[in-house]
Amino acid sequence: MKTPMTCSNSRAFATPAWRRLAPLLLALAFTPSHVLAQSVPSTAAPTVKAAPKTAAANAKPARPTATRESGPCGTGLIAAVGDVFTVQDNGIVQLGGSFKRVPVSWGFDDLIYARAKALGGDKVRRIAVPAGAFDPLYQSTSAAEANAVLPAIVKKVAGSAGCARYLVIVRASGREPSTYDTVSGIGVVSRIAGLVRYTHVFVMLGAGLFDGTTFEKLPPPPSSKSFMSRLTSGMGPPSHAGDVDNSAFPAKPEDAANNTVLRDMARSMLRFRLDQTLPDYFSNE
Repeated sequence: MKTPMTCSNSRAFATPAWRRLAPLLLALAFTPSHVLAQSVPSTAAPTVKAAPKTAAANAKPARPTATRESGPCGTGLIAAVGDVFTVQDNGIVQLGGSFKRVPVSWGFDDLIYARAKALGGDKVRRIAVPAGAFDPLYQSTSAAEANAVLPAIVKKVAGSAGCARYLVIVRASGREPSTYDTVSGIGVVSRIAGLVRYTHVFVMLGAGLFDGTTFEKLPPPPSSKSFMSRLTSGMGPPSHAGDVDNSAFPAKPEDAANNTVLRDMARSMLRFRLDQTLPDYFSNE
């Protein structure tokens, strides 16, 4: 930009141009190149405005995901099994045994969602479960109490998800069909029966379907099994699916968390149980 001419600088313009530029040229000639390089950012500072464009570009891929999650939800999947593994030593004929739940990081709820998603497709949405949300259920002392508290828990966890229905998968207690031991959740049981000791990984789950508006519990879907197969499912010798070598039983319950044999068998058994149960819930999807 040209500087306006005034009385104070009119004499400077009478000096030849090369004399005025000579000191600047000499200074540039003897200035180290690395100093010049470091001075470039100050002259190029205005180009920093390009940074917000990069951030905006990175945010674009998230938009389709948000759109899908806010779309119609046929089934809200509430997986509340948690990464908990039971270590149960029943001793001799369940006398003087021990029982402890051990925290693990084996992705049980992730596997439940993956199997449900494979069956229900885009109509299935996973509902986040806050820590401790199902404690009133797991701390209940009777089936009647559990049935009374569960709808309120489901309604609170579902929040404003707006799904047509909610499929809830939780830990349950009951008689293990392969060994006839009374067990709870997902874990490993060891017992001496006669002269034989066995170690078995079990999966005991409960599934419930709830209306998305009233949160009343819905009747379970009709089973795809034939009447005769249901009638005889509890008869005959146990299959012992889930048996592992006795050496896999942890010396201390806490050791189970790092036991890859128990982890792999637990996930395999969980997948097997889910593939037996979940198809009935998505047969009309």
